[in-house]
Amino acid sequence: MKKQTLAIALTLLATACATAKESGIRDPQRFRAIAETTRLTSTQAPEKVARCFEDQAALLPMTRFIKDEATNTTTYRLRGYGYTFEEIDFVARADGGAEITTFLAPGVNAKWRADFEAGRLAVLRSCAA
Repeated sequence: MKKQTLAIALTLLATACATAKESGIRDPQRFRAIAETTRLTSTQAPEKVARCFEDQAALLPMTRFIKDEATNTTTYRLRGYGYTFEEIDFVARADGGAEITTFLAPGVNAKWRADFEAGRLAVLRSCAA
């Protein structure tokens, strides 16, 4: 990770942790129920889209990619100190393409939202194209 990107990521993470009660959601089920969602589809396999996203997006240090073999779903998750801020599901469709759903905590500040849209959502759209 470039030094400048790492510095920005650490600053964002520190800010997020300092204001977690205002922006992140502690309960994962509640997070999914109230998160702002965006849905995308791709003709590419979900693994390919997820790999492209992981390689190109401005990801923060506490980011994890989790593969659920039972459901053939890959989930990107940004969770810190017990709070969830962002998640993205990459799900296989019957035609081999991907159904992609983003989840963003509704209480994140404008800077976080702008960083998500520019550094992760725009990259995701490009990878899904």
